Amino acid sequence: MNVDFITAIKLFFANYANFNGRSTRAEFWWAQLFLFLVNLVLNFVLKSVPFLGVVWSLAILLPSLAIATRRLHDINRSGWWLFGYCALTIILTGIMFYVLGSAISVAFLGLGNQHAMNELIAEAVLKHLGLILSTGLIMLVLGIWYLVWMVKPSGPDNQYGPNPYGEQF
Repeated sequence: MNVDFITAIKLFFANYANFNGRSTRAEFWWAQLFLFLVNLVLNFVLKSVPFLGVVWSLAILLPSLAIATRRLHDINRSGWWLFGYCALTIILTGIMFYVLGSAISVAFLGLGNQHAMNELIAEAVLKHLGLILSTGLIMLVLGIWYLVWMVKPSGPDNQYGPNPYGEQF
């Protein structure tokens, strides 16, 4: 089943909390394009109403997880892989916020003296440079891994359902 942009949006909302079955590449990527365009409008065109972006993000959280899970099912992977990916991303983001927070808090120690403040920030960043680089590298690898899985073609019939294209391999 090949879907177009409008059909993909309809399927995205029709399967709001459906974590069963499969979603094709076209369905997944057309939905991602739609979400990107809406975020673009909310964040840049309607930036005077910031709470709309928050409401939108909360409204699409569940269907975004559902379509990603169904996309993983389409390549014969469990939806639990998505949980692991999200958990690692949250942990690594927390580490990055910790590092940035420590650099900012160190900068406040030199408040009033710009030269001392710059030196303190540089020292804090250098102190955590290995952590920053390794965390960034892991996040890059995770992002590439996620992208590779999401662009894989549909597999044959599997435990999550028949091939959406009806083809036999």
